[in-house]
Amino acid sequence: MNATDFVTEYEYAASVLLLVLMILYAIRDKFRTSANFVFVAMLFATFASSVLHIFTTSMLRDAADYPLWLNYTLNIAYLFAYENLAPLSLCYASKITRHDRTGSPDKFIVLGTVALNSLLLFTTPFTKLVIYFDENMTYRHGPLFLLLAGAALLILAYEFALVVRFRKKLKPVQIVSVAVFITLTIIASLVQLLFPEQIIGNYMIALSLLTFYISLENPAEYVDRSTGCFNAEAFYITAESYMERNKSFAAAAFCPQGLSYFAEILGLRESGAICAIVAEDLKKRLKKSELFYLGNWEFVIISETASASELTAVLRDFFKKPVSMNGIEAPVTPYICTLTYPGFVSTVKDIRDAIDYTLNSMKGGKETVVEMTAGSLEAKQRELKVLAAIKQAIKDDSFQMYYQPLFDIKTGSFSSAEALIRMIDKELGFVSPEEFIPLAEANGLIPEIGELSFRSVCRFLKSGKAQAYGIKYIEVNLSVLQCAQEKLSSQLMGIMEEFGISPEQINFEITETAGLANYDALLGNMNRLISRGVTFSMDDYGTGFSTANYLITLPTDIVKIDKSILWPAMENEEAFIVLRHTVEMLRSLKKKIVAEGVETIEMVKLLSEIGCDYLQGYYYSKPVPPDTFITFLADNVRSAQAQTV
Repeated sequence: MNATDFVTEYEYAASVLLLVLMILYAIRDKFRTSANFVFVAMLFATFASSVLHIFTTSMLRDAADYPLWLNYTLNIAYLFAYENLAPLSLCYASKITRHDRTGSPDKFIVLGTVALNSLLLFTTPFTKLVIYFDENMTYRHGPLFLLLAGAALLILAYEFALVVRFRKKLKPVQIVSVAVFITLTIIASLVQLLFPEQIIGNYMIALSLLTFYISLENPAEYVDRSTGCFNAEAFYITAESYMERNKSFAAAAFCPQGLSYFAEILGLRESGAICAIVAEDLKKRLKKSELFYLGNWEFVIISETASASELTAVLRDFFKKPVSMNGIEAPVTPYICTLTYPGFVSTVKDIRDAIDYTLNSMKGGKETVVEMTAGSLEAKQRELKVLAAIKQAIKDDSFQMYYQPLFDIKTGSFSSAEALIRMIDKELGFVSPEEFIPLAEANGLIPEIGELSFRSVCRFLKSGKAQAYGIKYIEVNLSVLQCAQEKLSSQLMGIMEEFGISPEQINFEITETAGLANYDALLGNMNRLISRGVTFSMDDYGTGFSTANYLITLPTDIVKIDKSILWPAMENEEAFIVLRHTVEMLRSLKKKIVAEGVETIEMVKLLSEIGCDYLQGYYYSKPVPPDTFITFLADNVRSAQAQTV
């Protein structure tokens, strides 16, 4: 076809659009990733292709007026830029799917295609295999011209398959953006094959790059809105980039204890603002280091130049002064954990797991700076296994309820028992409640476990076996999260009605911290259940901070004195005075008293003398399965009968 027939308006439009995109990209703040660099390369390649195509189509109208070498140079440069957009797009897709990090063939496909394009194009002035100018200086396509287009289409097909295969790693917007690029590029290729005069390839690609810019290259995707810091995803990409390049770096994660004070005083929205103030001031002190916000009051600094100890020193110095907002000041103590790469971690997930475990274990403790170790990672992996076991136990309803009897001093018999949950996993074996219950609470699984546990207790009571040996009620623990649920009372009453259990057969145990979550909800639930005949105990008395307040305001009938008060009283006179006055105070409030942790006859005699009502501990029995508990009760009844004969 004649060069005068080319329609170049689309190339002008593409050039303007690409120029605007490059300017916007240059002036806009961004989070730099390896995908960014490929995107920039695509922008420049497409812009170069558009501009060069404008010049070449113009020159082709009067090709004889220009030197042959110039005609070849500009046309080869245009084709080189245009034909290498397909391998660049594959490289981009490989980056966003992180497929290039697993020993995939993507890099070889990209480099191989670029090498083939280079070989064919740079030798075409001599071979005339791709393009050439005949004796009349007319532009012609060589026999292998369509090979370049075919290779590009094959790459796009591979790219499409790659996105489909790794779609679970991508966000919907990423899938759509890549699909738009592939679709528009293929449409442009087909249009130009059918209508060679319509030069729309670069325009279609420019539109695709616009979608990439809006959806994928948006820096807001990597910034936490509440703090203005880079977010957890940005942390993951940054750390992984360092590790890929085998670059050494130091990381210091920290959780500023005390910022929650602002959340309580100013509200949750303002608590985000105080994090932003802390982050903004801290970033001024961090030279060549990046600050990331991981959520849940946790930050992490990554530095290629500063050591872990230097980052720790910066944080300690920064938090020497109280944090201030809206005229309110509060001292803040940062819990800091550090690591250096290379070290015991091999993936970014290892780093994140070590940070999560170490910071959580530090909160409330004495140590404020800890170096993360392989032990931190192992502990986190154990935590994940236990969490998986908890979820499986919920699914299978495989938790077991053990029962520990309470001795009634007045009647000399066992009139009640405490139900205690146990978890035995096929892989992990016995998992202590002290390990799995806090983990279940942290992951919001306690309400489900609590319901399953209560159903198990009601099922046990329905059999009537325990009641036949004098058990009047079973004590059932309620977690803090359960107590905060507005519909807890109706749920529990519904389960009792389902199994035909009288409310008088149930005593719910709550801890002193139950009121901290939602005091109004707790009190409402207690009053509704008490009105139906249920009683309540305050468990672990003496271990909390608001004991006196909750002891007075919560309608509990029974108070269980924690072993942390009893055991020292057996060896220390001052501790004994505390125990005796505690019992006297509770009796004056007309509370029934249970002493926990009873292990010796000396404890039994002492607690009986000072006025306790019930005793619970290993002296009588450890928590045992239902059948063993019934056997224990039967043996005690027979023993009591034998003594009266």
